Amino acid sequence: MIEEYIANNQFQDALDLLNDMSDETTRYQRLVCLYGLGEYQQAKAEGMLAKAKATNTYYDVVSIYVATLKELEEYEDAINIMIEELSMPYIPFEYETVFNAAYDELLLAKHEANEGMERYNRAFSIEDMENILSRDQINEDLLYMAIEQMEGMNIRRLMPVIRNFLKNEQKPAFAKSLLIELMIDQEIDEDLELVKNGINYDINPSFAPLVLNQEVGEGILKLLSEAIEDENPSLFALCEQFLSYYLYLVYPKYIDDYDYRPIAGAIHYHLASMQYIDIEMEDIEFLYNCDKEDVLEKLNEIKEIEY
Repeated sequence: MIEEYIANNQFQDALDLLNDMSDETTRYQRLVCLYGLGEYQQAKAEGMLAKAKATNTYYDVVSIYVATLKELEEYEDAINIMIEELSMPYIPFEYETVFNAAYDELLLAKHEANEGMERYNRAFSIEDMENILSRDQINEDLLYMAIEQMEGMNIRRLMPVIRNFLKNEQKPAFAKSLLIELMIDQEIDEDLELVKNGINYDINPSFAPLVLNQEVGEGILKLLSEAIEDENPSLFALCEQFLSYYLYLVYPKYIDDYDYRPIAGAIHYHLASMQYIDIEMEDIEFLYNCDKEDVLEKLNEIKEIEY
């Protein structure tokens, strides 16, 4: 009867029957009903007790308790519970997935709640940013929000986790370049190991150029401009944006000026194809005075690193 009431969202009817607070299942079902009725303060009060006493229903209780804290906008408490649970040596896989998703949602909600506040009142704490950078399951929305916030702080406090981030092949290449640029801006004088697209680099930010301050960008953009800008300004604008994206992906890889033409041709062909613009590889060879094989090689490289 109680399960049927809950399944049909008849939470008050179910709650009226759930009176045995010594029973673990009853405590959990009361939380479900209180949450469903929007009685979040009562659900919080009962949730603290239910969490402390839960055994078989523990992970379900934690889930509904954290959801309650989110509704009450008590994000720090909810986040701390998720961090504690996710740091446990064992957690059932199905709950690990749920808790990781909940953690991401809480950080996003916290960030949104703090938007519009004074600059000094940060959305993410140092601990939040450390967790975002170090987690195996990457939420790129959170990652780039955190990196944006780092622009206004001394990132030396985050160097231990940044070092590991740069060495981890699984972390996004674009984000690694953004972090290096932050270190360049803050004159971090340290030899670092960087792994990108299967290549190991040694880099010291204090001696490294900003991504778009390299000659390669200007050289390739000039070729694209000569081939496209007058005839198709919209396509040229897309190619210009993509060139910047490409340079962030491959940085700090050295690009020989011999490769400028096939790279420009590959970007032109790639973006034209995405826009359903009819263009033949022979046209690319003519426009950029390069060999088809070289263009195809760069095109394959672009497709491999783009996703």
